[in-house]
Amino acid sequence: MPRLVPTLSKAIPVHQATHGYQVQKLAVEKHVFPAPKPATQKYAFLWSHSNGFNKETLHPVMRNFLHHLRSQSRFDTTDIDFVAWEARNHGDSARMNEGTFLDRYNWFDNVMDTKQVVDTMELKSSYDKFIGVGHSFGATSMLVCEFFFPKTFDGLCLIEPVIGDNIDDVEIRALYPTMASKNRRDTWASREECFKKLSPRPFWKKFDPEVLNLYIDYGMYETPEGKVTLKCPKSQEFHVFDVQSYARTTGYRSLPTLSIPVHMIYALESPFLLPENVNDITSKSPLITVEHIEGSHMVPNERPKGMVPNIAKILDRVLALSPDFGVSAKL
Repeated sequence: MPRLVPTLSKAIPVHQATHGYQVQKLAVEKHVFPAPKPATQKYAFLWSHSNGFNKETLHPVMRNFLHHLRSQSRFDTTDIDFVAWEARNHGDSARMNEGTFLDRYNWFDNVMDTKQVVDTMELKSSYDKFIGVGHSFGATSMLVCEFFFPKTFDGLCLIEPVIGDNIDDVEIRALYPTMASKNRRDTWASREECFKKLSPRPFWKKFDPEVLNLYIDYGMYETPEGKVTLKCPKSQEFHVFDVQSYARTTGYRSLPTLSIPVHMIYALESPFLLPENVNDITSKSPLITVEHIEGSHMVPNERPKGMVPNIAKILDRVLALSPDFGVSAKL
């Protein structure tokens, strides 16, 4: 299936508290899905991608999540808006910001850019419920954003958030498997050749075919030489991996401060949180729930339909806290 066609596409400035604010932009897309019956509620969902990927790779899980909500009559009077965006060195944001990337950019800047999207798109102020759904880099950024600015969200679904209580030495971090990203291939003769080369490889073979196609079709662009290359330069993908440690630990230390429901989803093949260690997370706050599902760290790209009921649990938890569910408010 093709990408979700946005109702609105905007280029907004990065957060003014970050370096690069004078020139760098963020590509933001809004998808509007009106209620099938006269609306009494408006819900917004913000979708944040993982490192190295583009917003369009989240479209299959977004589409399936929408179908899940629309299959339930309790949401027949609910307008649903999705907002998806790309970090400043990813996807369409990266194309706008070519030549302006800064070595000082780090995950905290993406945290502030998350807040910038929330505020600029009025996701908290103009909706009855506002929920963030983030994956990996995007999930950690949402968690730390909630720590910096409590109650930015009404609830968070964090898929494979990268959090931990330790900061490894530089020499140890250099051995992380993700650091190999700087040596990856980033240019192909055509999209067809790219698909032919990637699809049989173990990492990419697990991907839902639609997600892989959206990565190749929209995560790349044609060079003046007629080849295709990554919108997110591999040097920037490596840089994001290289500067993760402090935000990773900040996210972990923030857990006891949570004032909103948070549902974390980890994959059974992922090393980031083993099932036997779940209590290390849930013991930090009664507002945290954790579940494990089949898949690897890239589970949203592997199971964009199968994991939808897991994502939906955060909405049920948020609504369970709302005695006014079904009563008009911000229309």
